Amino acid sequence: MTKKEHDSLQIWFERYVNRYRNADGVLPAALELKYHHSRRVADNACLIAQMLGWGQAEVFTAESCGLIHDIGRFPQHLRYGSFHDADTVDHGRAGRLLLQEEGMPSLLKDDEWQKISCAVEYHNKKVSDIPHDLSYHSVLLLKLIRDADKLDIMDLVINSVSDNGFKELPDMLPHITPGRELTPEVIEEIVTTKMVSVANLRTVADFLMMMVSWFYDFNYAPSLSLAAGRRILERIEKELPEHESVRDLLNDVKTLFKNNAEKIESGGKEQ
Repeated sequence: MTKKEHDSLQIWFERYVNRYRNADGVLPAALELKYHHSRRVADNACLIAQMLGWGQAEVFTAESCGLIHDIGRFPQHLRYGSFHDADTVDHGRAGRLLLQEEGMPSLLKDDEWQKISCAVEYHNKKVSDIPHDLSYHSVLLLKLIRDADKLDIMDLVINSVSDNGFKELPDMLPHITPGRELTPEVIEEIVTTKMVSVANLRTVADFLMMMVSWFYDFNYAPSLSLAAGRRILERIEKELPEHESVRDLLNDVKTLFKNNAEKIESGGKEQ
């Protein structure tokens, strides 16, 4: 992506978001959160791409894609008043369709559009639900955006939980209660698979456990390096209840960090 394309997409994003502001220029609180989340994911994507040693054109693509990865959230919330995909729409798929309607394919080269549109559509999917026939470069960008997105969600949620008990919970996760107990389904899933399905989430503690399991799903060493630098695992640990399944999962993730210590310290540029 050229700098001109990068700058044009930045301008388009701001103009698009402005459609959702009221007469005083204010976004609904939930969309304000998504706006800043999008900005931070763009920053994360830029950092990861730079740490991987990608060229400037690829860094521009990564940053731009991070900025618009959640564009489908804006019409989703306007129409349904919710970010819960299961009860509304698949925001990744909706985002790709929105970008098509906005004429984005004509603003970018074909290969850039293919990479970005795939990352937007599939960034929120289970790994098993991502098509196997995506191009090599589309997969590289998709993996980076998934990492950048997870990093900010982790930071956002743990900051909110620590600061105010996640008062934004009703807007962000309307199907989850503020409780700190783990539900039996989550405990069973952690014990058997070390993963947590969104469908099983019932409490904030469940969501925190799901975030711990995301460490297994990071694709690039720089992503783990950024997570380590931000002390995300330690901060999550402080908010989790005392439970054998919690201890086992945390210890296993700490082992993952130890086993990847050399790559994490180097930033993983060799990848």
